[in-house]
Amino acid sequence: MIKVALDALGGDFAPDVVIEGAVNAVNKNANIHVVLCGPEAQVKEGLAKLGYTGNGITVVDAPDPVAMDEHPVMVVKKKQHSGLVTCVALQKKGMVDASVSAGNSGAMMASCLLLLGKSNDKFARPPIGCVIPTADHPVILVDAGANVDERASTLVDFAIAGSAFAETYFGYPQPKVGLLNMGEEEHKGPAVLQEAYQLLKSAPVNFIGNIEGEDLIMGKADVIVSSGFTGNVVLKMLEGFFEMHHKMFGSIDTEAGRKFDAMWDYRMTGGALLLGLNGTGIIAHGRSDALAIEKAVEVAAKYAESGVAAKVNERLAAIKDEAPAEPAAEA
Repeated sequence: MIKVALDALGGDFAPDVVIEGAVNAVNKNANIHVVLCGPEAQVKEGLAKLGYTGNGITVVDAPDPVAMDEHPVMVVKKKQHSGLVTCVALQKKGMVDASVSAGNSGAMMASCLLLLGKSNDKFARPPIGCVIPTADHPVILVDAGANVDERASTLVDFAIAGSAFAETYFGYPQPKVGLLNMGEEEHKGPAVLQEAYQLLKSAPVNFIGNIEGEDLIMGKADVIVSSGFTGNVVLKMLEGFFEMHHKMFGSIDTEAGRKFDAMWDYRMTGGALLLGLNGTGIIAHGRSDALAIEKAVEVAAKYAESGVAAKVNERLAAIKDEAPAEPAAEA
């Protein structure tokens, strides 16, 4: 039995859609137990409205709400009885196998970082590794929004983490790593990307150079490296494309149409994994509906059961150890 802690107050439509998603997840997956963390009376009332009387859900009282604009570190320090922090604290205590929130993503990252800790001191910051579709195959976008002001060396760490994720989760041998930029030329883009390009040429990953937007969507790279700001814009654009397609054409009941929906409906991904942590922390979209929450719980359980975080950390450590030592500073 895999236990997943779920922030009941996380997201734009919480707690109703979160509770519904949890119920759907446990009803469809007998090996998943959800620990709903939120105001106990409100959560139990929501379960009663849905007529749920099973044993697949436990409620933990966590009454403090977390607003989307609250400072992440302050949330961890001052709102320890929030659903978001409680989810991660339960994992730290070994009471659950994974933690999921569709709430304040910065606070979720801070909670995971401060409570679970980084797996490797050589690793700069935990990025969000998000699975996205392309015309050819699913790929990893890293970072998808956890960090916004990265240095070139941090982007190299993102490349290493994304490569480890692609290897361990998808089984891609020597995944191709591309740096998202405004052109393919080596000296294109802002200074930080030009510096990252030079560092990536000697990094222990299969770096294929800069890639542009059309390269990303055609699946030229298995791992797309980006600042969290740009990565999040790309992610939301791909989601908007799917919604526009459905608004214009609806669901197309053909083999190709069903395949398109299965690949491009962002709700089916559920949530994204924070990479480089001692545990499984999943960030789901703030606008998640019940289906997205259900899939976030399922993917969290899948990652936890198959030990994806541990395998990524093991590969990440090995890759970091393969990296050439930085030259000593001159006296």
